[in-house]
Amino acid sequence: MKTVIVFRTGTLGVWREKYSGIATYARAVEWQLKPVDARNTRPEFKQLFEYWEPDGIIIDASGNPRMFDNAKFGKIPVVLMNPETSIRGHQHPSVLSDSEEIARLAASELLELNPSSLVFIEWFDSSLAWSMARRKAMENIARMHGLQLTIISPARVDAENPARLEKRIEDALAHLPRPCGIFAVTDMIGAAAVSAASRLNMRIPDDIAVVSVDDDPEICENCVPSLSSVRPDFLQLGTSAARLLDDAMSGRCGHDVKVIVPPLRIVRRASTRSTQTYDRNVRKALETIRLGACTGITPAKIAESFGISRRMVELRFKAATGKTMGDAILDQRLSVACDFLKDGKTAISAIANFCGWKSDLAFRKVFISRFGVSPREWQKTHRATGNSLPQTSGAS
Repeated sequence: MKTVIVFRTGTLGVWREKYSGIATYARAVEWQLKPVDARNTRPEFKQLFEYWEPDGIIIDASGNPRMFDNAKFGKIPVVLMNPETSIRGHQHPSVLSDSEEIARLAASELLELNPSSLVFIEWFDSSLAWSMARRKAMENIARMHGLQLTIISPARVDAENPARLEKRIEDALAHLPRPCGIFAVTDMIGAAAVSAASRLNMRIPDDIAVVSVDDDPEICENCVPSLSSVRPDFLQLGTSAARLLDDAMSGRCGHDVKVIVPPLRIVRRASTRSTQTYDRNVRKALETIRLGACTGITPAKIAESFGISRRMVELRFKAATGKTMGDAILDQRLSVACDFLKDGKTAISAIANFCGWKSDLAFRKVFISRFGVSPREWQKTHRATGNSLPQTSGAS
């Protein structure tokens, strides 16, 4: 059994999915994984390598890459996830998120709202490759559409002081023409932008629309209003890194191999979805449906929280949206189901259960009624591309 050390430098929410992808591949080829948290302290590399005698190493290099050095690895095959040019001598196979496509998705969401200008808020260390790549892509998009692009550059000390970060963004936003579309390089910075805009009494998304990256629900759902975010394919990043390491350990790939993984989709929330023309009860109902459609929420349960009759809530909701609350709940359940089908990584029976149907058959009937084809037939024409896992131990 081969032993693989996996170094983590990124945030926990993102790391879970990357590690899940690595672990899925590892189980298929019977590797033993040794995860090491390297976010804040430099690991004792010599001790780790002497004790575990690893056959390979995977480094999530997106968080704190500067602690890694080729000399520490010797001849052990190494694969990097989202590596930085700042890693000294990082000539290893690597797996990267497609920063250009991430920026394109974010910009397309913002451009739908017809902004008069765009803003890019970069990372605290703007020299990091993924931040630079997203900035360059936004510069090209702004130029293509003839829009002014303002760059907000937080200082490194702002990373340790959220209030200072928010104040820096607030000062910059106060002087920008509106409506304005903001692309924040991560969810944490996007949340600060939403808060700064709110302090300026800007209407979101009418005056200021915000899109970020990572789709961390603990951040995005707890913003007020909630934060739209591009969702990278972290699971595929992990799987691809493990597959690449398997090739490297078998001598089947060179040091300069790079695998680019496109993002999954943009998860649209209130920071880019205008509901300001609706009254307070309708906006609340829409947000309740978005969050709870797959958990058994019903029109009656939604109406109970308003202190007015269900009939009154239904009338206001339909007048504002053109559909009943029951129809809106079904639309949201089917939307979530379609996202799962596109990803192609979840069994249809599990999708049916997650989205609130009591059986595969019930899900199938509703799906055919809406789309005219079965879930499996729909998936064949909409599924995202991706490589399969190895079928036998040691296969690539």
